Amino acid sequence: MKHSILGVPLLALGFWLAAGPTSVSAQDSVVLVLDSSGSMAGQIDNKVKLDIARSAINELLGKLKPTTSLGLIAYGHRRKGDCGDIETIHEVGTPDAQAIKQAVGRLRAVGKTPLSAAVRQAADQLNFTVEKSTIILISDGKENCGFDPCELGRELNQKGIDFKVHVVGFDVPSNERAGLRCLAEATGGRFVLASNAQSLGDAISEVVEVAETIEAKPIPPPEPIGEIGLRVDVVVSDGGAPWEGEIGIKVFRDTVALDDTREEIAGAWRTKSGHIIKDLTEGSHRLEVVLADHPHIVREFSVDVVPDDAQIVVVNMDVGQVRFDASLMEGGPPFTGELGWTILARDKDLDGTRQQIANFWRVKSGDVFWLPAGSWQLDGVIADANYLTATKELAVEAGGSAGHVFSFDAGTVRFDASLSAGGPEIEDELGWKVMSTTKDLSGNRSEVTNFWRVPSGDVFLLPEGTWLIAGVLADHPHVMMQNTIKVAPGSEVAHQFDFASGRVRFDLTVNGQPISDEVGLTVLKAENDADGNQEKIADFWRVKSGYTTVLPAGRYELTALLADQKDVTGRFAIEIAPGDEKILTLDMTRP
Repeated sequence: MKHSILGVPLLALGFWLAAGPTSVSAQDSVVLVLDSSGSMAGQIDNKVKLDIARSAINELLGKLKPTTSLGLIAYGHRRKGDCGDIETIHEVGTPDAQAIKQAVGRLRAVGKTPLSAAVRQAADQLNFTVEKSTIILISDGKENCGFDPCELGRELNQKGIDFKVHVVGFDVPSNERAGLRCLAEATGGRFVLASNAQSLGDAISEVVEVAETIEAKPIPPPEPIGEIGLRVDVVVSDGGAPWEGEIGIKVFRDTVALDDTREEIAGAWRTKSGHIIKDLTEGSHRLEVVLADHPHIVREFSVDVVPDDAQIVVVNMDVGQVRFDASLMEGGPPFTGELGWTILARDKDLDGTRQQIANFWRVKSGDVFWLPAGSWQLDGVIADANYLTATKELAVEAGGSAGHVFSFDAGTVRFDASLSAGGPEIEDELGWKVMSTTKDLSGNRSEVTNFWRVPSGDVFLLPEGTWLIAGVLADHPHVMMQNTIKVAPGSEVAHQFDFASGRVRFDLTVNGQPISDEVGLTVLKAENDADGNQEKIADFWRVKSGYTTVLPAGRYELTALLADQKDVTGRFAIEIAPGDEKILTLDMTRP
């Protein structure tokens, strides 16, 4: 039997496997209550505490029997300062491991510690007054939402039927342990302290109640198989767990044709690890394996096929999981819009570019992805505001899982426009340019972004800073204004822009008689400039009587002529005030 073993990583399950035998009762119902409050963003041994707990839960899921009834509740993971931030991640029942892992992977350590309310909610879900049940609370601090955990423990113990709360205190300061200890001991449960990843695994192993012991065993080598063919076993890491998702397999002849291609002779799409490829010819072949839902992860290598033999090749995909959390300010709430992430090689090629490893477009904050192990550059962008970007370096550990937090340092602005101060909102379409307040050596301003043909009241995202905003009426480009605004990360501010203009309609006659002819109109400033010239404000060519436009407030001289009879003219003095709605009757003269 031949085995081709190529290396690959498994998600860090870490804790319980290291902690030795763990048991889980097939009859008991268990709810895990996980602290995701702001303090869980702290680090132990250069690892975020929430990530350590997250890995521990992933490990537990891999050891539970299918008959175990499990629920999971988290708190403090969505909003700052909200004692009601408690969420049921998984209802009590047969655990959906993949769904739980994905949900736990999206948790962020941001909020308060309503541990008493979360434990009470868990007890209610377990129907603890009539059924045997267990709660395991994992927390790194004391209650800070006004409840007494000790009093809660006594109440639950009095009402419960064979009910226990076990508490794992994770890196809890000595002056914050009393309430957690009392909650556990009041219900007959255990209070166990953990100070690092290893001891957390040991602590959880100690408090998980069992009826049947499930030994944590190393992953065995592939067993011999009797079926003739090449079996492709795909693993996450070197010596790690099998890849549970779907894969694609292609087998090519080893020889290269004149056009630098290889002939594909076998394959399978959206199959699973362990797929057997039959009827391959003897000799050397090229085997390509791709993760079907993660096509940026591909492995290709040579394999020697022995005829009429049962062979196994173990393909190490060498990948880890990452979660990308995005906000508009450091420590702010998750950004709810869509995002784009591009993973690039950290080092540039000779031509100065970086190789693209993967790209994820229009995804959400908190989404989880698989990436090849290694050190990469990550470029993030807000999908609908591509001028807002963030870049950082990240290391992906084979078989590991890690969360990465990004702040786009941006604020939300609303641009409200009117023709006069305090006037009604303008209905015309608008254009906005966002520019630097300073000019470069050439006298130009750098443009951050622009928005064209948008209505008043539209909302935009802008980067942190002080910006010059240039506004224009899209259909009246001679009507403009400028204003300076400041944007702070995470801010939400409405800005009022006054175009100081009026709306005017021109009713034209010739020698007192209405006309249907096309005319040309030119609007000039009434006063001459320093050179003795009148500045032109606007031209309107081949318009008709009744034409309506918007003009900036001021005094003007308007000249008019018939487009096809240029000897029919008129010259008029007009004045526009902010917010005007004027009808001007202009009588031209025919010689």
